[in-house]
Amino acid sequence: MAISALEHPSPLGVLGDASAQIRGLTAVLWAAQSSSDLVALIEEIETLRSTVAAVESAVLREVDARQVAKAELGWGSTADWFGHVAGLRRAQATRAVAHARQLHEDRGATLQALSDGSVSPEQAQVVLDGVDALPTSPHLRDRAERLLLTEAGQFNASDLARTARHLVNVADPDGSERAAERELDRDDRAAHLGRFLSISDDGAGGVRLKGRGTMEDAATLRAALLPLTAPVPTVDPETCAEQSDPRDHGARLWDALVEVAQHALDTDLPPASHGARPRVTVATELATLRGALADCGVTDDGLELAPSVVRRLACDADIIPIALGTAGEVLDVGRAFRLVTPALWRAVVCRDQHCAFPGCTRPPLMCHAHHIQHWADGGDTALSNLVLLCGHHHRTLHHSPWQVRLRPSDGRPEFRPPPKSGRPSPEWIRHRPRRE
Repeated sequence: MAISALEHPSPLGVLGDASAQIRGLTAVLWAAQSSSDLVALIEEIETLRSTVAAVESAVLREVDARQVAKAELGWGSTADWFGHVAGLRRAQATRAVAHARQLHEDRGATLQALSDGSVSPEQAQVVLDGVDALPTSPHLRDRAERLLLTEAGQFNASDLARTARHLVNVADPDGSERAAERELDRDDRAAHLGRFLSISDDGAGGVRLKGRGTMEDAATLRAALLPLTAPVPTVDPETCAEQSDPRDHGARLWDALVEVAQHALDTDLPPASHGARPRVTVATELATLRGALADCGVTDDGLELAPSVVRRLACDADIIPIALGTAGEVLDVGRAFRLVTPALWRAVVCRDQHCAFPGCTRPPLMCHAHHIQHWADGGDTALSNLVLLCGHHHRTLHHSPWQVRLRPSDGRPEFRPPPKSGRPSPEWIRHRPRRE
């Protein structure tokens, strides 16, 4: 008797069936379930959540390796696309992509623990971040990973994070491995390749700086900053007595960094940007400057400044008026030239705020002014023919079927995605749907 081979379901089919069955559970009357069943259900759900996270990391890593988001979907990065699909914060999406690489390239034990449900996705993140903070010795990191996975069996993510913070003293108490690592040239090269600096909103009205670089970089920074960190005594205006500088070393170092940056902006050292020397540029309403409106100002790189800060900066600034229409569109900043003038650049930034491509928020400092109708085809260099695009999406508009126009009703950019086989012609959009 012949036996026909059963067709194996595709991964998409498996997940689709599982989703349908799980959705059916939303109609269950949970009040009729026993307490022991409810506890067992929570445990099973958490195991399933971990397994799904492991599968998702594998798919995400493959999407990233193929550069699907950039090459095929028009996104600026895998993190931009994943953050949109998953509804995450940008930092969470960037972290998820990095963790997917770590799990499948370096941290196989953590991946296995996640797959079998013995650690939660949050615990896995703690393990990955804790190991990544250690020196790059493979032996040391493997030991640390095993230790954290063992501790994960009895600690929640918060307690495990405390263990991770003390891990250096547990795994390398005398610092011998770290001292040996610093002597190797390859570590300096690794530090150079891993260099970064981020300036992010701290959620409390300020910003937080985070970065990493080489010891050589540190020497340069210290040479520039430390001479400016000496305490500056103050004089009490009433008693004329000299008082010590109230700033601690951290505050003085911060002030030194800002002073060096301000000095660079006040000299001819920095390169020109869009026809003008770099400046701290803030877009705000005239009413805010007059104190009649309490709206925040926004810098070219997306930072929001409190109205009081905007008014203080305006005391020593060039004020450039731009006429706004009733819908907020910029109407006129002067003549059109073949190249974008500084005034026209400011107008495009004022209107678009950041890269106008749907789903992208790269700041103006990373963008170009794109001619909607190309200059070579008779297009003017005018606000009505320009749109702000980051480098990646500028290339996307030039080399893919994506289209852009200014909506007649408000003069702001909107985009049309490439048509898909068997589907009706796509609509013009400003925001990408979560599910395309």
